[in-house]
Amino acid sequence: MVALRQPKPTGIAALLLEHGIGFLYCFATLVIAVGIFRGETSVGKYFSLTKSRTILQETVTGLKAENEHLAGEIIQIKESKAYARKVLREKYHVTEENEKIVYYAD
Repeated sequence: MVALRQPKPTGIAALLLEHGIGFLYCFATLVIAVGIFRGETSVGKYFSLTKSRTILQETVTGLKAENEHLAGEIIQIKESKAYARKVLREKYHVTEENEKIVYYAD
């Protein structure tokens, strides 16, 4: 029986056979690294979105606290006429008939 000689591979196939899987890993790593730093899902965009998320969470926390405070104030206004008058005087400068507001400049 005569053994047929296989033709010697050329191009990328030869390179892979000579250097083995290490070359393939290096190439794949390079492609992934370029995608991470320049692609649509880049590292910079990730950090930017993380910062935005933190800011939004802080804003939501502040708004929840403000809502709780206002809900408490609404309950106080409904329950106490004296407190309602106090709020009208301090926040909205409502006066009684004979009363005047005087402002002093610093």
